[in-house]
Amino acid sequence: MNTDGRVMNFLSRLGDMFILNVLYLISCIPVVTIGAATTALYYNTLKMAENRESYVWREYWKAFRQNFKQATIVWMILLACIFILGSDVLLLGGMSKALGSVVALIVIVLGIFLIMMGVYVFPVLARFDNTVKNTFKNALIMAVRHLPSTIVIVILHGLPLLPAMVSIQVFLKGALVVLLFTVSILAYFQSKLFTRIFSNYYPKDKEYDFARYSKGGVISCLNKRK
Repeated sequence: MNTDGRVMNFLSRLGDMFILNVLYLISCIPVVTIGAATTALYYNTLKMAENRESYVWREYWKAFRQNFKQATIVWMILLACIFILGSDVLLLGGMSKALGSVVALIVIVLGIFLIMMGVYVFPVLARFDNTVKNTFKNALIMAVRHLPSTIVIVILHGLPLLPAMVSIQVFLKGALVVLLFTVSILAYFQSKLFTRIFSNYYPKDKEYDFARYSKGGVISCLNKRK
């Protein structure tokens, strides 16, 4: 491919990223739809990361509708877990020093596992057909099993917050740029890691037919691992 072709492909991909970013932000506004929106986001970025053709507008809403029920349940469960851990943190002030230390340690450990599972659960849902219970279970197993990649993925999630460490004013001024451009771009780079991880869980006896299966995954994503 010549230089002009590469430039055009880059600009086309950048345009898709911007559209995907805007679609994601719009569909997150009701809050309750954040789970479905995040699943649809990764549905598209996973395809982009695998260099498979993706019609962003059409496929985003297709994935949004297809996964709405499960993704919303997953999102509600995650919110409940965050609320419980947050409530425990608020109660620490009224505990004795010894009990507070134990509870704080438990909250930290559970919080770490929740973050690890949380960054995987929507990409897993976007790629694999499974029950809500198995989606959570497989997300946690993958997060632990591929820990080095998990650490990188978590760091990528936290990159937009780095300006806040310099100055809240800087963070607020750059928030619009971050929201309009970086969400889909960071999801894309995360998806590069996810595609490598997920490839370990496809059937090994034949080439997997992405076109046949709408999610590109398998019913039980851990059973076929070798």
